[in-house]
Amino acid sequence: MDYNKIKCYKEEIDGCNCRLYLKKEGLRPLIVIGLNPSTADETRSDATMRKIMGFIEKWDERTSHHFDSFIMLNLYPLIETSPTGLNLNHKLNTLLHERNMETIIMFLDKYPGAEVLLCYGDSIESVKWLKICRDEVLKLLACYKDISLITLGNLTNLKNPRHPCRLSYSTDPMPFHNPFKEG
Repeated sequence: MDYNKIKCYKEEIDGCNCRLYLKKEGLRPLIVIGLNPSTADETRSDATMRKIMGFIEKWDERTSHHFDSFIMLNLYPLIETSPTGLNLNHKLNTLLHERNMETIIMFLDKYPGAEVLLCYGDSIESVKWLKICRDEVLKLLACYKDISLITLGNLTNLKNPRHPCRLSYSTDPMPFHNPFKEG
C-alpha cells in the first residue's frame, strides 16, 4: 500500500495541536484506534503507519481480512511523540476528548459493519487518565453491534491490544472481547 492520497485532519482545540484522523480513502477501510497521534500527516508516514499499511498488505495475502484503505483514529487526539510526554506535560482535556469521540462516531456511522483494530499498547499504563479515554471509547464501540473488534495477535501480559511497531508481519488479527459489551 502506497502512502499517497492521504487526508489528515488537524485542529487546534483549546490551545492544543490535535490530529483527529488520518485516512486513505477506499471502499473497505480498516479502522484503527491507537493511543495518540505522533508525527504522521498527509505528506509523511511514521513507523506506526508504515506497520499498519504493511499488516493490511500481508493480511490480504494470507487471511480473510481484506482492506483497501485505513482510517487512523486514537484514544486521544493530542499530537505528542512520547506517551511519557503525555503524562508529564498534559492532563485530560474534556474538550479534546469530546471532539475525538465525535470523530470516532462519525466514522463508525459512515462504515457500518467495519472491522476496528485496537492497537494502543501498554503505554496506556503510564498515562492513567488515558484509561478513562479507553473506557469511554470501548463503551462507545459496544453500542455498535455490527462492528468487529480485532487486535494484533494476543493481548499483552497487561491485557492491552499490542502496538504494531514491534510485531512481525506474520502476526494475524485476533478477535477482541470488549469488556463493556453484553453477551
